[in-house]
Amino acid sequence: MWQEERYRRIRDQLAAFGQLSVDQITEEFGVSRETVRRDLMELEQAGELRRVRGGAVPVKREDTTFGIRVTLRLQEKRAIARAALTLLKSGMTIFMDAGSTSTIMAETLAEPHGLTDLNIITNSVDVARLLAERPEQAGRRFRVLMLAGEIRHDPMETHGAATINDIQRYRADVALLAPWGIDARMGAMNYFIHGAETARAMVRNADQVIILADHSKIAAPARSVFCPLADIDHLIVDEAATARPGFAELAEALPGLIVAGR
Repeated sequence: MWQEERYRRIRDQLAAFGQLSVDQITEEFGVSRETVRRDLMELEQAGELRRVRGGAVPVKREDTTFGIRVTLRLQEKRAIARAALTLLKSGMTIFMDAGSTSTIMAETLAEPHGLTDLNIITNSVDVARLLAERPEQAGRRFRVLMLAGEIRHDPMETHGAATINDIQRYRADVALLAPWGIDARMGAMNYFIHGAETARAMVRNADQVIILADHSKIAAPARSVFCPLADIDHLIVDEAATARPGFAELAEALPGLIVAGR
């Protein structure tokens, strides 16, 4: 049985029964226990299940939709966004990707502060909506450029080849990016392949990379790496991140790590 077929059947059976043992998979699929363990490990790293003693159970996702994600850990995300403001300067050109933390970052940028003449390049409809210049605003605080591409929901964003090609037209001072997971071995990761591709292109075309990650993202499994640790200039986390497994390794490897509120 091919690996992808095993993955599909493991997903289907977990959805149907809520749990699956190594013995069940070994007997039904006709493969070794070592193969099963390797399959479960790779699916866990992709965020599709959680391994338990003797088998696996589905991942219980608290953030299944963008409407829910944007309301979770709100105070932590706002603290991270305020810390990120201190790293920015007037006149900068900034890449911003799509996601709940990026939306909170845009809300924070939209509040009164001393930064002016910022050029925001984004694939996020929410970021563009929040930062687009309004007629009643005095002075030019933002110039917002929406990247081309096919639009998808949850969150509303552009993606695909047209988006990647559009990113190549620009050079940014900073890429402000929000991952699904980050650890000392893999770096910053996204659960969705299209999101990782967009973020990866932004990293390539930015002079500086700032990663915004609340405590739930520390050592969280995701599918695709978009920025290795060596390319991250600053990682901004909340106070609760310091108690997460894997934080000590990140702190040791990243001299630019900032704990918001300290």
